[in-house]
Amino acid sequence: MAATHTPDDLPSPDDFRRKMAHVDREFADARRYLSALCAEDNEGLYALMAEIYRSGRAMKVLAAMAVQALDFAELSADRLGGDVQQWLHESVMAQDTAENDRDQSELGGEG
Repeated sequence: MAATHTPDDLPSPDDFRRKMAHVDREFADARRYLSALCAEDNEGLYALMAEIYRSGRAMKVLAAMAVQALDFAELSADRLGGDVQQWLHESVMAQDTAENDRDQSELGGEG
């Protein structure tokens, strides 16, 4: 027999608000991180990274950033046309090629 969800399974409104506040905080910190990164604000980026790490929320912020990136990719695909999965696959291949090129130049470069 399958379990059914009853209103008793739901968190109280106060618990729900408290949990949502944490989720909102992760998304806000992810946006702050991306903003500092784009602005090349190294001091602000370092301070934010230290704050997130000390709070023990680094993985939650990283997950929030990934969700935002996928949302943005889907929005971009809708607006610009294209397949997000194909773009991600091509990006990984381009990154692998760039890393291989960098490794080769480091091995055969300045001595």
